[in-house]
Amino acid sequence: MHKNEKKKYPLLDLGVIIKYFILWIVFGLASYGIKVVVLSAFEVSPTNQVGNGILTLYEVHNTGAAFNLFSGQPEVIITASFLALIILTAIAVFRSGRLSRATVSALAFLSAGISMNMFERINLGYVIDYIHCEFAPQIPVFNIPDVMILVGAICLVLSIFSKR
Repeated sequence: MHKNEKKKYPLLDLGVIIKYFILWIVFGLASYGIKVVVLSAFEVSPTNQVGNGILTLYEVHNTGAAFNLFSGQPEVIITASFLALIILTAIAVFRSGRLSRATVSALAFLSAGISMNMFERINLGYVIDYIHCEFAPQIPVFNIPDVMILVGAICLVLSIFSKR
């Protein structure tokens, strides 16, 4: 290949698209499974300390988004979540021929976190947060989908900048 020639990528890669959706489902189900286990533990004890007081698990009903933004406005959060899922899926599908494995995984991780929180908001009107970091009390109570959103976003940004 000559210096001036660009590498040609297929427009759509069905394997990448399928991988994205499978990872989205697997990550979402794993998140849901963890939440079921944690919530069933609350039936035994309303507050559970984990790891010598490093983490405390207790149930909090969060009607807002990150750091309680848009609290009491579920329709705004649900709409924003739905639009984010459309954009992430469009990227995964229409850029599938150019995405690295890390980028596909980051998109799926992000999509799973967003969709799991959106699912709870639609069904309950709030999100159940249950993890509190005792070593950093200023961090609000959060859940596994929140972690997935944060980690997915960081990995997505890193994968974008690592290509430059």
